[in-house]
Amino acid sequence: MKILFVCQQYIHAARWIGQLKDTEHEIYVFDCLDRPLHKDLLWTNYTTGWRKRKVPYFKGEYFLEKKMSSIYEKIVPYLEVTASEKLEELIKELKPDLVHSLEMQSQTYPLLKVRKRISFNWAYSCWGNDIYFYKDKKEHKLKIEKIIHSINYFFLECNRDKDLIKSIDSNANVLAVDFPGGGGYYIEKYQEYVIPVEKRNLIILKGYEHNFGRALFILNALVLIAEELKDYEIYVYSAHDIVEEEILKINKKHNLKIKYSTRKTQISHQQLLEKFGSAKIAIGNSVSDGIPNTLLEAIILGAFPIQSNPGGASEDYISDGENGFLIQNPEDAVEISKLISKALKNDALLENAFVINKEIAKKLAYKTIQQKVLNVYNKMESEL
Repeated sequence: MKILFVCQQYIHAARWIGQLKDTEHEIYVFDCLDRPLHKDLLWTNYTTGWRKRKVPYFKGEYFLEKKMSSIYEKIVPYLEVTASEKLEELIKELKPDLVHSLEMQSQTYPLLKVRKRISFNWAYSCWGNDIYFYKDKKEHKLKIEKIIHSINYFFLECNRDKDLIKSIDSNANVLAVDFPGGGGYYIEKYQEYVIPVEKRNLIILKGYEHNFGRALFILNALVLIAEELKDYEIYVYSAHDIVEEEILKINKKHNLKIKYSTRKTQISHQQLLEKFGSAKIAIGNSVSDGIPNTLLEAIILGAFPIQSNPGGASEDYISDGENGFLIQNPEDAVEISKLISKALKNDALLENAFVINKEIAKKLAYKTIQQKVLNVYNKMESEL
């Protein structure tokens, strides 16, 4: 089957598409943002450097794009080659059996314009905030509804998104709801990072603080129980600037000695996995998300997850009070502090969760997920 992937140049997209490497499928890649191709996709047939100007840049164009985006969108086809124009040209030329878009706002929206002009078989992978966060926003609502009614096949990572999509189109063809966005994980390889629960002394947390992330509330929660944490190591990864500033204040005022890496000084993925493998608890907190890769990695590597639950997404992997804790209000530091304290005081809970999550991890193994993915693509091929 000839498949055209329309995707951003993220590691998650590279990992998903990589599942099809060395198969009989013919793979093409196009990025609507025309960013440099991810190194792990060099084996594919790819299109880059396609964005061309039709007219020279003019004074005030950047301001118009940033401050008056709705007007800019209407005139941009006169200024440069658009993703929709190039995609239409590419689809006509390649005649793919399937066009598969990974992510909604930057990669799927341009295809809607193409669909109005030509016909093609369309699959879409819903990631993170794609629908949950944007579905009721005025500038996105109608576009999302039109797209959902236009797509032929849906790859989803959680039941919440299935319910959202079915509420818009009850006939939507949802292939499955348990496809991790970046494919499966090398479980056996990761075991070298795993140490016994009783030897773990680390609390690890994601440092995102932006439209979705709420790391500051986790930091506030840690301060509330600072006395209970004096014998623990605390590490924040991928901290945004405002989170770094808060960590420095806390370290100066309280005796927590929080260590961290920032968005600009990231640790490697392997180093992060090693930390999950030695962490007693792993905390992720946001007002909107799908199934974070870091949640799955915490489960796989034996860290007790304390995770926010936007729209009920995390419930697919966490049974509250059994193999993790669900944060019901991501902006309640008191609630979060109680969950952290409760986990740290209950060794039996953490040991039992470790056993439960070890079984869940088996279902996330790379070969297991890859075979499921290949089965679905093969089934689609037989139907097309």
